[in-house]
Amino acid sequence: MCIAQVACTNADKKLKKADRIHVVTDLSHEFSFYADNRFHQQYLPGQKWATNWCNLHNFDFSNANLLVLLDCDDRIAYNEKDLNTISDFLHDGGGVVIFGTESSKSQNDLLRTFGAGFTGVAQLPLIGSEAIAQSEFISNGASVLSLEKPASWEVLIHDAVDKAVLARKKVGKGTLLVSSRSLAGNHPSARDSINKEMWVPLLQEVASGKSVDPLKAFNSRGIEDLEHNDDHGTFELSYNDYMQPYAEAMVNVYKRSFPYIEKRMGVALSPGMASKITLLATGGGGFSSGSVVALAVWWGGFPDKEDSMIEFLTHESVHSWVLPFAEVWNEPIATYVGNLVMMDMGYGEEALKRIEQTIQRAMKYDPDMKNYDIRGELTGKGEELDKGAKNNIHWGKTYWVFEQLRKENPDFLADYFRLKRQYATKDKISEYDMNNTVALLSMAMKKDLFTWFNKHGMPVSKARQK
Repeated sequence: MCIAQVACTNADKKLKKADRIHVVTDLSHEFSFYADNRFHQQYLPGQKWATNWCNLHNFDFSNANLLVLLDCDDRIAYNEKDLNTISDFLHDGGGVVIFGTESSKSQNDLLRTFGAGFTGVAQLPLIGSEAIAQSEFISNGASVLSLEKPASWEVLIHDAVDKAVLARKKVGKGTLLVSSRSLAGNHPSARDSINKEMWVPLLQEVASGKSVDPLKAFNSRGIEDLEHNDDHGTFELSYNDYMQPYAEAMVNVYKRSFPYIEKRMGVALSPGMASKITLLATGGGGFSSGSVVALAVWWGGFPDKEDSMIEFLTHESVHSWVLPFAEVWNEPIATYVGNLVMMDMGYGEEALKRIEQTIQRAMKYDPDMKNYDIRGELTGKGEELDKGAKNNIHWGKTYWVFEQLRKENPDFLADYFRLKRQYATKDKISEYDMNNTVALLSMAMKKDLFTWFNKHGMPVSKARQK
């Protein structure tokens, strides 16, 4: 019997829909900004949501009826306690959605415990069963499933040669839904709500096996709840069990980097800033919220390679260092300091290479550095730029400015940040803009830089300082 026939047979089984959904999205096995509430925003509007940053098996699922597992990095896995938790949740009536691709090893290891796995690339077009409230599907490179016992599954979408792309089956009182990752959104802005017509009713069906109480507690387990919180004097390192193998290496590189960051910044961290370092299960992305600096544990090949991690952890730390007023070149300056710290720690050749490459990205559009401001807006001769080119100007011109100043004063940044800490305080100013920035840079360089900035396409004025 072909998979498509199974789908047609099971399509007549009408499932009820959950009136109220309490959804948990796991980002402990693979951190992404999308996993942090974007899936819920797109496909479960008006429903309660929670995110899990901690050991999955430590989450309280008593008042949840839907669990979404978007991904798991292949360098870690769902452990036995996690598998038992997922299975228990299903048998209690909960709905579980597992996304994957043919290349996602850890997700496929999880799926094999339920008799499924992604094995290859789908052949278009994708065809939905009668149970799906959508006839055409948006999917960039869908993956197909292999099902051990096809008769136990309801195939909801298959490809042109009858291979399953989206399927569900009953597990205990609950429902397991397995989907090609490409069928749902993934953008951090949640702007790509693809296949929403399908997902909204489908998720209601998947969650229908268990009732939840909107009056009872249903909370996320976030950074403040992580299982490990190691005190290292000037900072606390927090992480879950999956990140434990990487904790020692991160502490080592952070402690060695910190004195160099402080020297380059010219001032100590303000009290409470960057006081907690959190490890994220990802090779790309992190953030700083002032007190918390969250770092991708596999950034740039870490822990096998540390040069990019030095740049990255410096970048995120600088975001906390510059407060209370963010820099006008907030992202570039943070990475530039990271490049300087790389130099200090023995990676000078690579650091200079990155600086030069960044400058060349801007030189492509403005060889004389006189026609665009640091946002890539046209201020002289030339053409209006698209978003990508503006970003190249923003980074490249910022780096070029810093390198011009560093030639005259190798410690200009430290001098600048000392002055900023003294003068750019909330009791003295309400905003911090390019005019304020150039005023303090002028003091750091001991000469008036307003004319120089204006000459190079960056309009500033002493009179407009706020």
